[in-house]
Amino acid sequence: MVADHYRVLQVVRSADPAVIDKAYRALSLKYHPDTSTEVGESATLRMQRINEAYAVLGDPLKRARYDATLLRDRETRSGWDVFWDEGLVGLYLSHRVRR
Repeated sequence: MVADHYRVLQVVRSADPAVIDKAYRALSLKYHPDTSTEVGESATLRMQRINEAYAVLGDPLKRARYDATLLRDRETRSGWDVFWDEGLVGLYLSHRVRR
């Protein structure tokens, strides 16, 4: 499964490039290891994810490829994967047991 760069930058998929730039700047100011209250590896890892997401979404060509990959990933999942991921299997089984 592909990392969700949109979630990392806290923007919607239809966000304009200016919104992506603004979100990146705000998050990098908040979570930069030199200024963040988080200590250690978690701050560094969070900043690496933010930088990676911006590297992909900030470039129009990379963003188009990324969006195509997300779409292809979603289309190739089988119905059972979606059924299982949504927790419907457990819901079905618990409902069936009650009857």
